[in-house]
Amino acid sequence: MKKLLSVIAALFVAATVSAQLNIGGGLTFGTQAAFDEDGEKMGVGLTLKGVYVINEKWSVSPDFTYYFPSGGDYFDVSLWQLNANAHYHFFEMTDLGLYALGGLNYSHMKWEYDGDEWIGWDDSDGEIGLNLGIGANVSRFFGELKYDTAFEQLALSIGIYF
Repeated sequence: MKKLLSVIAALFVAATVSAQLNIGGGLTFGTQAAFDEDGEKMGVGLTLKGVYVINEKWSVSPDFTYYFPSGGDYFDVSLWQLNANAHYHFFEMTDLGLYALGGLNYSHMKWEYDGDEWIGWDDSDGEIGLNLGIGANVSRFFGELKYDTAFEQLALSIGIYF
């Protein structure tokens, strides 16, 4: 009987945790996340995202975004971000939700230069920044618009929870 109660308790806990945790992925479009000879431009990246529901008003959401490399004839740039956001849910129904988000990010940039003087030169830099934005859930889909201070950009993310 103890084993049966233990199994039932474990299943109950697993069901509760899975109901509070969503994992998904999507695309992010950053206004300053790519480079060419003319300077910064719109970049596209892949995002992996998790959301853990604390209660009906609050959730936490870590995510990782890797932007596709960009550059010009003599240089390559790659960027990625690790974000930790809190969501405050204004409105939540079964298939629709609206929330504000705020949090921290660590942004990393690496560049390589293959010009005549600096053949094989590379460097990287990281910076901690803040996120501030708004997001929505529609069924299993999500969308977020946020400003991040590390890259000083607006980022639009769209995706799906699995």
